[in-house]
Amino acid sequence: MCNRAHGHDHNHSHPGHVHDSPHTNFDQRNHVSLATGTRRDFLRVLMGGALAGAGVMELAYHRAAWARAAAIPGEGNLFDLHKAADGVFFAQAHPQAQVNCNAAIFVRSKDVVVVDAHSKPSAAASLIAQIRREVTDKPVRYVINTHFHWDHIQGDHAYRAAGGPLDFVATNTTKQLMADNAQARVKESLDQIPPRIDALRARAAKSTVAAEKAYCEDQIRQLQAYQAELSDFRMELPTITFDTTYLLPDPAFDLHLAFHGHAHTAGDVFVFCPQKDALATGDASHGWLPNVGDGFPRSWPKTIDAVAAHKFKYILGGHGPMRTDRVVMMGQRNFIEELTERVEASKQAGLSLAEMQKRITVASLKSLQANNYGEILAQNLAAGEAHYGPMPPLQENVSAVAADVLANLDKV
Repeated sequence: MCNRAHGHDHNHSHPGHVHDSPHTNFDQRNHVSLATGTRRDFLRVLMGGALAGAGVMELAYHRAAWARAAAIPGEGNLFDLHKAADGVFFAQAHPQAQVNCNAAIFVRSKDVVVVDAHSKPSAAASLIAQIRREVTDKPVRYVINTHFHWDHIQGDHAYRAAGGPLDFVATNTTKQLMADNAQARVKESLDQIPPRIDALRARAAKSTVAAEKAYCEDQIRQLQAYQAELSDFRMELPTITFDTTYLLPDPAFDLHLAFHGHAHTAGDVFVFCPQKDALATGDASHGWLPNVGDGFPRSWPKTIDAVAAHKFKYILGGHGPMRTDRVVMMGQRNFIEELTERVEASKQAGLSLAEMQKRITVASLKSLQANNYGEILAQNLAAGEAHYGPMPPLQENVSAVAADVLANLDKV
């Protein structure tokens, strides 16, 4: 996947001191928490070495962040850690009011490489502490941002605050998209919080079920904590960037970073570990329905084809469970291709979006029926999205994706 030597086809830059509409939980359409701890463990992890060389303003920022995080009650881990192969772990995110992405963790001879950093620093700090407790005490040396979306980058600063040598790695395109869009999308996500809280309060007031009221209260608490934490968000821009390929060599194993073409965004990175048969895919391939809000529906299937030409067993996606087969990867590829063809044909026939959405049904899409891909999606979404009560029908999601495909039909 990457044939270039370390240091080739990249440049270094200094870090600056959604939809993406943010991935929306099903309940939004109608914790912030720390590892069991564990506040003491959390503070120890973050403070170790982080103050060395910090200026007065930087010191104040770190202390404020630590104090805020320490005030959040410990509620258990935010991730389930699964071992894929020796030195390769998959951190599957628990459902949250503001969704966290998964992370791929590669434990090398002297340090750790983490792929993607979640929606908030406290979530990343929780994972840092969990890695220390359950996997290794080796320091995180690299954080790879697979793309610029908020639920994959807003936790970056927790890794910076942990101290020690650290680089954030991404494509040049992703760095530019982060610089151009990330701050505005933080504001967008924060602007959506008050109406969501109002809706949850109204729902709780109408409900006569204690469990539903408790669910609404917990969602409100999480949203308010996110609001407080992200009010002074600090973005970390990538410090190592590249156009096409980049290699992170190590005596334990090599990590090949590669851009294979436009897909979920204009700059998606795939991380391939050939010695361990592992592939981290970000949101360019995962177990939920594809988000095409910033995507390239015509190019995306070709990008998946280029990736699928390589040999790998463990697929560590940005959302949903780890896979050891290609059912979901190829199901998503075929779904995007078929949906794009259907949308294009409907557009040429002069149909409105509403008419398209009526005709393009779950039952009519062959890609959703093949290998039970649609059923797998429904199961993954039910397990990964915060919700109370029955899940909305998959058709709602398919219709939303169709709208994004129509909006981005001509992007190449």
